[in-house]
Amino acid sequence: MNLSWTVMSIVFVTTLVITILSGTYLPKSAGFIGPIVGGLIAGYWVGGNYTDGIVNGGIPVGLAGITYTSRIVAINGYKITVSLNTLIYNGSHVKLLFSLIFASFAFYLVFGIIGGLIGFAIKERKIIKEVLS
Repeated sequence: MNLSWTVMSIVFVTTLVITILSGTYLPKSAGFIGPIVGGLIAGYWVGGNYTDGIVNGGIPVGLAGITYTSRIVAINGYKITVSLNTLIYNGSHVKLLFSLIFASFAFYLVFGIIGGLIGFAIKERKIIKEVLS
């Protein structure tokens, strides 16, 4: 397994920037595209095998999801917990916020892994074409 910290930091920043800009300067659906683009960059740049694409795509994208969600929760935490708490169940606000952050990490991690696999597949297809020709 090849951990490339340079690629991971580029993927983290790219995912975070695309996600933050979604809804303001980019279409709102770009929030879903950010994790996939980040994972795709990681899978393509790292090379190696598919596990390198998974790890280098999933970890920084998942951490970008935690960072983005924590930022949103820090800004609008009380409004989010009150509205979700009355809609879903009556429980602890802290448990609700941690479950929201964990769900965001899982969502971003899955999309980062998918992007990493796609990036690896694109690079492998390019290498196979170069070898055959």
